[in-house]
Amino acid sequence: MNRDELLGLHNAMSHKAFELMKRKNHDYAGGQDRSMPFANFTRCEAMGFSTTEQGFGVRLTDKMSRLSTFCEGGVLKVADESIEDTILDIINYVILFYGYIQSKRETTDGTKTTTISGERDAVEAVACCR
Repeated sequence: MNRDELLGLHNAMSHKAFELMKRKNHDYAGGQDRSMPFANFTRCEAMGFSTTEQGFGVRLTDKMSRLSTFCEGGVLKVADESIEDTILDIINYVILFYGYIQSKRETTDGTKTTTISGERDAVEAVACCR
């Protein structure tokens, strides 16, 4: 694969991840109610299982474990979830997690920070997950 093919793959996977996010967020986060896109993650905390941030971590760990199994043996037994599906889920969990972190950083004047950059922000992102 050359760079142009890699960038084409990135574009195609990003589009697939976006379309999948729209469908799954509808199903997992309240249907037509668009005000709570993280509802299925915040339910972990509301039910006393874990923090919302830890809920993201659990789901990501599940997907990474699946990739690890594939890397070790080259085969997966669950036929209805391909490696591509697993990777798309990872992409979307990371984006959801980033969005959740951003939503928690809302300032007192009602504006939202749109990026996390630099060492200070990295420390804040880790601190919010404890």
